[in-house]
Amino acid sequence: MESIIIAIAAAFNMLIIKWKLEHHRYEDATLDVTILIILAAFFANSLGGMIIATISSFIVSLYLLMSPPKFLASANTSDFIAEFKKRMPK
Repeated sequence: MESIIIAIAAAFNMLIIKWKLEHHRYEDATLDVTILIILAAFFANSLGGMIIATISSFIVSLYLLMSPPKFLASANTSDFIAEFKKRMPK
């Protein structure tokens, strides 16, 4: 029974990440994958722990799907590049 739960949660989690990549939500998808990897590393020694890690990662993916992160939204890349070029040694 546990194997079915973890398989369903992992499949839905990967489908959510795939959808985010297709809709150019790279920051969101990267955060999802990072959380999944970190939780899997923490709970790698037991099946129960992996179930907890996969389901919690799935829940976080659903939350981020509804409320995307805005870490880089305030970064203006053109100003950053202009400032970087200005400070380069000549």
